[in-house]
Amino acid sequence: MKKISILGAGWLGNPLALQLKSNGNQLKVSTTTPEKISFFNDNGIESFIVNVGSNSDTENLNNLLTDVDILIITIPPGRSKPSESTYVDRIKSIIPFIEKHDIKNVLYTSSTTVYLSLKGNVNEETPIVPISEMDQQIFEIENLLLNNQNFNATVLRLGGLIGEDRHPVKFIVKRETVDDANNPVNMIHRTDIIRFLEKIIENEIPNDVFNIVAPINLNRRDFYTREASKLGLSPLPKFTDNPNADMRKVSGEKISNKYGIDYLYLLD
Repeated sequence: MKKISILGAGWLGNPLALQLKSNGNQLKVSTTTPEKISFFNDNGIESFIVNVGSNSDTENLNNLLTDVDILIITIPPGRSKPSESTYVDRIKSIIPFIEKHDIKNVLYTSSTTVYLSLKGNVNEETPIVPISEMDQQIFEIENLLLNNQNFNATVLRLGGLIGEDRHPVKFIVKRETVDDANNPVNMIHRTDIIRFLEKIIENEIPNDVFNIVAPINLNRRDFYTREASKLGLSPLPKFTDNPNADMRKVSGEKISNKYGIDYLYLLD
């Protein structure tokens, strides 16, 4: 049994907590939604209201991080107002608490958007040149965690997120046109993310970066057409190819090879 805290029990953190609990681990989670407290309590998971970056939640953050083997950070960037702290500031504010409670293993769910400036085939060894402010912030957070000498940090760069209750094709079919239809698809199903996280947690947490992206050998046109057919969605928008498309394909092979498990969802 491992003692695990999840900071941000939302779309990914919620089912992840339930799965890790079912595996025999001891779980604590944070949420920003008071209504979820009773749900987690009913499932034997201790929960706390934590708004990261808010001084008023210091006591709850301390409770969340006390006596923990592994901290999983699944807080998405979101959109900050000019008066609010930046995403970097919010995540950076957690680090002193991690050090204070002597947590030695941290997993951070990042994003493959850090590769947006690149073209062609990319992997974890490809040099990154972030172009947008948010990509710069995500990349800065990755390095803050990876370079901290007080704990091991595993950075997981997730592809476009898909789950039973979340699928981009539902929005795609509402468009009149879809550009860059010849571009590759870099997606990942929530169930596969949880499978890989389970495997990492079973082993020693490495100080490393992994992409989690399903090996889908379809372009956007073929992928969305297939997924729309599965869900019975129509009519489809007009798909337009781009002769100068970036053709960026993110490899998720490294984590699959390291842990000896294959992707199961969204495959051809």
